[in-house]
Amino acid sequence: MAAVTREIVIDRTPERVFDVIVDYQRYPEFVPGIKGCRPLSGAADRQVEYELDLGIRRIKYVLRHVEERPRRVTWSLVSGELMKVSSGSWELAAEGQKTRARYTVDIQISKPPLIPKTVIDRVTDELTRVQLPRTLEAFKARVERKP
Repeated sequence: MAAVTREIVIDRTPERVFDVIVDYQRYPEFVPGIKGCRPLSGAADRQVEYELDLGIRRIKYVLRHVEERPRRVTWSLVSGELMKVSSGSWELAAEGQKTRARYTVDIQISKPPLIPKTVIDRVTDELTRVQLPRTLEAFKARVERKP
């Protein structure tokens, strides 16, 4: 599946948006499907372990995040159950006191034995096309609710 990109305008500065994006350990409080999130290492280049509830199964994976304060965060897959690819970015641009946030994600799930490809395609579609708008709205609400 090709990368999917969405944009949203958030009523806060890029610095504030960036602070929420890199506060990984708080993701379970507001990001749909994230049940656990634990930074493992680093500062501007760090690895973070995630636990994601897919509905039918929970999976764990580790992403490497590269942070370029306050305009960009990129990530790529280090390791994970069922994941072949998980990469993407947040790109933040100031628009006055607001931020245009562009979120891009590319996820590819491995096909385990005895699982039909249609099930894998459905899970991938859920993660990119259905969860993506929910995730953006969750970040927007989180950023805008705090001063």
